[in-house]
Amino acid sequence: MPLNDDIIIGVSINNVQGITGKTYSIHDLVKAGVEAEAMGFDGVWVHDAMMGRRTTASFCPINALTAIAGQTERIKLCTGILTPQVRNPVMTAQQWGTLYEISEGRAIMGVGMGAGTPTLIKREFEGLACLKHDTDLSPAELYKKRGKVFDENLDVMRRLWSEDKVTYRGNYFSFNEITLGSARPSEVPPVLVGSGIYFPTEPGGPVHHGWKEHNAGKYLPGKLSRVVDYGDGWITPHVTPEEYATHYATIEKLADEKGMDRKYARAFNCFSCVKDSPREGWESVHSHLEDFHGPPIRDDVVDRWAVAGPPENIAARLNEFIDVGVTIFQLVVGDPDQFGQMKKIADQVLPLIKR
Repeated sequence: MPLNDDIIIGVSINNVQGITGKTYSIHDLVKAGVEAEAMGFDGVWVHDAMMGRRTTASFCPINALTAIAGQTERIKLCTGILTPQVRNPVMTAQQWGTLYEISEGRAIMGVGMGAGTPTLIKREFEGLACLKHDTDLSPAELYKKRGKVFDENLDVMRRLWSEDKVTYRGNYFSFNEITLGSARPSEVPPVLVGSGIYFPTEPGGPVHHGWKEHNAGKYLPGKLSRVVDYGDGWITPHVTPEEYATHYATIEKLADEKGMDRKYARAFNCFSCVKDSPREGWESVHSHLEDFHGPPIRDDVVDRWAVAGPPENIAARLNEFIDVGVTIFQLVVGDPDQFGQMKKIADQVLPLIKR
């Protein structure tokens, strides 16, 4: 169903092997999604990466969310994030359309280019995407054009969701009269496009490979026109509420220039955990991020990514984002205790959120 102004506080479920103290089985993952609804969360997010991290994602996020959909009634089902440039868009559109119908419109597709070391991202792209595209380009050449592949992939999916029969002639995909048939959803599923990253004052962390001195200490919003052209909303990490408002105004300006008469949802990604002090929360997130992305994670990155500590501090920060129009939140648990932290956030933070 179309996104509205309802506040959606969602929690990410661990789907990454060996980095958070415990590797969850698919049954643990589904159980966490079901319990998230019972605890009062509005959304559940499942991560997607096959080779682009230090470790690998354990399970397909679309299949995992489909399993959760069958055991829940209310909670939103979100990918955080899906990397479409390494997937076949026709198959992904069919899978997502099926999930959307099973869940009766509760699925929200979060997409992005992903993060990780350039070696791993390139290996992921070459190993998976080279089999998917109608082009004579080598995998290495395709990797260099992955942003354009990403855009075309989203374009294909939106057309398949909105049209009965699609003939497509793109630079990377080409096909005749494809239809999703019964898997075509009753409406176009909402898509949140991920864009934007903070560059630390020194090289380190998830952006060390793209670090440039002239970007040091800056948040850059990325290609916001992609949000307008292919998305229904924007999701980003590392940003302050003030920066969020400024860059969202750019999205509105671009939409107006393109004659797009619609409102774009606002979503924010952060790492969170309930601790007795802000420092304990910060240190827990810092340790988790170094496990997730590899050291070193610079202090200023943690300062921007962590929303952690006493519950009243977490709620106050999230409410600052709500004040600038953000309605969708992806809270990644920045602590090895997935289930324990979910309960603490649900019991101690959710009641303090502005609704």
